[in-house]
Amino acid sequence: MPSQMSLTDAHLAPSAGVQPHLQPWEAHAWSPERLGSMYSDWAMHFFSQQRYANGLRYFNNALDLNPFNARALMRRSQLKRSMGLATEALKDCSQAEDLLMSRKPAVTNPNVSLEVCDALYESNRLEDSKINLHCHLKRFSSAQRGPVVDRLNVLNENFRDTLSDDTTMSVQRLINRMMGSLAKESKEMKDTCDVISIMEKEEAHLSPLEIARRKRHFKIYNQLYLSKCWVDVAFLKRLRDDPNVQPKHCKKSSEFLGKLMASNYKAERTLTKMLHTRSPMYALHQQKYPNEAFYNKHREENLYRIQYQTRRNMFKILRSIRLLIRVGELNKLTTFIEEVMGDYVTIKTNRVMPWKFEFTNEVYNYLGLARINEYKIPSNMTVLQGRQRLLTLFRLPLNNNLDMKKSKTKRSSTLSITRSSATDPKAEHFKKQVVRLENRMRFAEYHIERAYLLHELAQEHLNFNSFDGACSMARIALEEAIKCKSIIWSFLSLMVICKAHAILGKIEREKEILAEAFELAKKMKNLDLCLFIDICIKVNAEEMEMKRMVTSDLTARRQKFGSKMFQSNDQVNEDRNQIT
Repeated sequence: MPSQMSLTDAHLAPSAGVQPHLQPWEAHAWSPERLGSMYSDWAMHFFSQQRYANGLRYFNNALDLNPFNARALMRRSQLKRSMGLATEALKDCSQAEDLLMSRKPAVTNPNVSLEVCDALYESNRLEDSKINLHCHLKRFSSAQRGPVVDRLNVLNENFRDTLSDDTTMSVQRLINRMMGSLAKESKEMKDTCDVISIMEKEEAHLSPLEIARRKRHFKIYNQLYLSKCWVDVAFLKRLRDDPNVQPKHCKKSSEFLGKLMASNYKAERTLTKMLHTRSPMYALHQQKYPNEAFYNKHREENLYRIQYQTRRNMFKILRSIRLLIRVGELNKLTTFIEEVMGDYVTIKTNRVMPWKFEFTNEVYNYLGLARINEYKIPSNMTVLQGRQRLLTLFRLPLNNNLDMKKSKTKRSSTLSITRSSATDPKAEHFKKQVVRLENRMRFAEYHIERAYLLHELAQEHLNFNSFDGACSMARIALEEAIKCKSIIWSFLSLMVICKAHAILGKIEREKEILAEAFELAKKMKNLDLCLFIDICIKVNAEEMEMKRMVTSDLTARRQKFGSKMFQSNDQVNEDRNQIT
């Protein structure tokens, strides 16, 4: 019989696939209790070496064999607390305590009970932890009360830092601020639509000042609780959204790096939340400034220092603007003013910069005057003929106009679509500029700033050959300029409309807009500008006269050609009558 069994075993086919890789101690047929104990020992070995991922894996293997192992549950809870997973650790130690209490007779383990209290404490549930500690204080013997008393002393200090008499005013201010923010929130109303559909989410737009405030609060928050390590946290936060760190073509490495950075950042946020719960920012502020007079003095000195530096920066900006105007670099001037007003001035409050309106008004007036000075009579006007003179006066490229004419006259019968892998840089630049200007428009305070932004939008549409959009934006900019009584930006808005009409060849509308611009030029008492507009009006009148002459000549030719055709038809009819 044994020979037959060995013979049948020899003729069995080998198992398909690759055999799993096993450790030497896993190749033996150990009992589940022995194997679970070995898994737990390996997990504790990795736990002592701070190799938490391997230790957690072995603890999971041990609990897969025996889910009711209270010792393994408590050790895994300690491991998870070291990893910053306090909520998951609370589940494990609570389950271990329930398993011990469900035995007959019930078993009370002080280490497991203290582990539950520590997990509650690290889960920011200070009240529940204090309740449990007081319950254990009655249950334990005198020799076991030492760790409980130590934890109660720490908790009492946390409550003293949070809710002491010294922090009453800070807590009251915080409560009033929270109640005010809750009062501003709209009440939830029942949807009128009964159809199950995907609701459109409204995009929340934050002002540049609010974005700067949040960045500053994030920096102060990390500086208080992490000291010099806040730089590493800010760097890690930037890395999470950096496409160079997680390239799309590297799928495996990008996924691994993304999970690694997300887990590390989550652990850091958990740590700061724990520290903030034990000692809030207002408590740290109270410890730093125990005297209200000392805090007010420090605050005023800091405010005066920032105001003084801001004032120096403003004078430096104005000097740079005057220098660029003197040199004649209009493009650099436009870029410089856009960066200054869009990235620097918008994040300054009236407390830090009390002269914000005056400075804004002066900067935009400088830019408007610099652009008005660009409208001069070119030297090559005598060479040009026809509508090219008007385009040259407005410093518009002639190639675009010729290309538009060719595209209108020559239309091929076949559809030819040019495919390109790269995107159009001009279209990408237009989209970025429009998004930036529209975002600034949402939070623009002054009418002159809105007039400038709308004028820039109109100019971007004009450069992108979107002439209807340019005219509509320029009209709105004109209305904003009238509200702030700015003749300069009213004139510049009219000039954008003139350029669009000149490109499209709408000379009748051009006449009306030029007349309005001439009135504004007279109000500014600028002789060169009045002369420029007067020449534009005369050139436009010549274009209208030429168009009228061409139209009358065409109608005369059509009438003459029609009469000849009528006479030839009569002659043919007479010949036919004679023949018949």
